[in-house]
Amino acid sequence: MGEFSDRLVGELIDAVKAALRKEQSERLRDVYLIGDIEKDTARAAIERIRELASESRAPITLYLNTAGGNVTDGLALHDAVQQIVADGRQVTIVVQGMAYSMGSVVLQAASEGRRLALPHSWIMIHEPAKWAGWQSTTAAAQHLERLKQMQDQIYKILSSRSGKPLRQIIRDTKRTDFYLDAQNALEYGLVDAIVAAELPEPKPVSAEAGDSTAAVAQPARLNLVEPAAKEQTEAKLKTLKSEV
Repeated sequence: MGEFSDRLVGELIDAVKAALRKEQSERLRDVYLIGDIEKDTARAAIERIRELASESRAPITLYLNTAGGNVTDGLALHDAVQQIVADGRQVTIVVQGMAYSMGSVVLQAASEGRRLALPHSWIMIHEPAKWAGWQSTTAAAQHLERLKQMQDQIYKILSSRSGKPLRQIIRDTKRTDFYLDAQNALEYGLVDAIVAAELPEPKPVSAEAGDSTAAVAQPARLNLVEPAAKEQTEAKLKTLKSEV
């Protein structure tokens, strides 16, 4: 009987451990890219996303808060996500804070309808030459052909996912940083949805009688005395005291 009970206890413990592992794996299918997109951060995100994809076909969420970074590392992350999406897995990308420069390109790799933004996040796109890190005309001239190819790739990514014509993307980003808050990014087509609604506007103070808010606010207004009125009041008090 004791041996039978020990076996049941062992099986129960194993079942609990399996359930906990399953719950943990489902709960931890979030990947975070915080900071610049460069060799180490891109590699860490790619490795983690591929690891999660190999473990299960359950959805994966990538959270972005980045000012951008290296163009080739960003394209590598974009293509890695796209590869997993093409294999039938759902990848959601959420902007929390910002997705600037190459971050806005990585954002476009999400599954259809799964490019999301938190209400107070920002997206910025600009001319791809800046993303390549070539700040001088001489440096750009040395890599002119490669620069043109990268521009074409990035413009096509932004155009295909936003639905905007290539000429508009080029016009909006030519020689400038094009900033969009969450709502404008949604209207522009760079995100599919905003995760939560905006905070409600503060309610105006009611002046109606019986309103508890007005009752609290009213004494504060009465205490505001103009300097001239204050001097007149003090003079009247002095006169009354002298008469007494």
